[in-house]
Amino acid sequence: MTCSWDGSLRVWNIKSGKQVGDKWQDGESPVRTIALSPDGKKVVSGSRDGGVRLWDIDTGKVVARWMGHTEEVKSVCWSQNGQRVLSGSYDGTAREWDVENGETTLGPIDIGYQFVCAAVYSPDKTMFATAGSGRCMPGVSDLECPIKIWDVKTGELVAALNGHTMFCLAWTMDGKTLISGSFHSDHSIRTWNTKTWKHVAVLEGHTDEVYSIVISPNGCVLASASRDKTARLWNIENGQPISSPLHHEDMVISVIFSADGKQLATACHDNNAYLWDVSAILHEVGLEDLLLDKQDERDKSMTINVMRRPVQPIRVLNRVPQRFFDGSPLPNRAHRSARDPNDTPHRLFQWARDIFSGAPSSAQIEPHGDCSALVDVPYAKGKRRNASARERRRPTLTHATQQPRSASTAQAQSQAAASTSTAPPVVAHTAPSTHPHVIIKHPGRWTRFWLFICCTSSEYTDGQH
Repeated sequence: MTCSWDGSLRVWNIKSGKQVGDKWQDGESPVRTIALSPDGKKVVSGSRDGGVRLWDIDTGKVVARWMGHTEEVKSVCWSQNGQRVLSGSYDGTAREWDVENGETTLGPIDIGYQFVCAAVYSPDKTMFATAGSGRCMPGVSDLECPIKIWDVKTGELVAALNGHTMFCLAWTMDGKTLISGSFHSDHSIRTWNTKTWKHVAVLEGHTDEVYSIVISPNGCVLASASRDKTARLWNIENGQPISSPLHHEDMVISVIFSADGKQLATACHDNNAYLWDVSAILHEVGLEDLLLDKQDERDKSMTINVMRRPVQPIRVLNRVPQRFFDGSPLPNRAHRSARDPNDTPHRLFQWARDIFSGAPSSAQIEPHGDCSALVDVPYAKGKRRNASARERRRPTLTHATQQPRSASTAQAQSQAAASTSTAPPVVAHTAPSTHPHVIIKHPGRWTRFWLFICCTSSEYTDGQH
């Protein structure tokens, strides 16, 4: 999308270079700046008549006009949540607008110089920075209008970065660096530490005023546009230029990256916009790594480090309480003295304890819902501990859907079993049911192991360790 002094906004197909649909227009006033909302559904524009307009992407129509500035609006910027818009005007003020109701939530703030050329939020939206030129405060040269940092909530001045007059601003994604483009004198690009507000470095190369700067979506590349008829790419990490300048027929007014950072659009004073293949340029000079997303690289690095980290042995931090395995009752603690021994957590714990000890459950868990049977199959007396799983888990209960045995047959088999074994009887619920059911059997060694690991919490220690 482009805006123009002809008062229109236009949408273009970047593959064919042809215009998409009709131009967007609201009056004849030249449109000086535009910005896309974070959700991509709206566009805000600043015009020479002092109006800030909100456009709907789907219809291409103005949905709101915010009037307040008395001169042309040169800069507009969205907050990250899309609820506020910051504007800077040639009337020497900055304002913040509520997108929902169009009211001014902050300002007008008198910046202290005649023209506000840039007004941009910090990434965390706690501050915003302004830059401009023209008439300055008493005692300051017109060529040395400082960058000013403001508190978003109060509108109070936080810092003033003295130096040459700056025409454009950009914050790095982490908020640690502010970058400015010079309007007069040395025509440089400067970086500032936002913790100390001290000047850090100078990026030199342009031979005339720098009109626009923008940082790539991954935060690795800076692009700049200048009156010297060129646009340039810079490596933000070391401040060095990338490849040769991108030459135009006339002064370059504005630059912007595509969403993936692989293309760059420039607006030229010859009434044309140009699209540049950043990806090809970086590959040509061997800097294709600058296309990578830093966060993705950090996540990848963390994943690799975790995968390379040696596996740590499991440590049991809590000792098993005394008499945990012998079937004896646990010592009562003061905070458990009033606990009902029949409550569910207590019964669950007792059931787990009995499983570990190999004894039959002292309390059976009643089935809920569709559960129609519960089986506890203990070890028979004298059966070797390393018996096969099939032997240990041999079922002793027929499904409720099978035909029941006669009472006499059941009694005879019960007496025979009692004469050959002293194992405790099996407790089971055999009520017939037409619904699906769950049978809980005696767990194997691995199940008991994991129950042991999970149940040794501090709540059940005996207080002596």
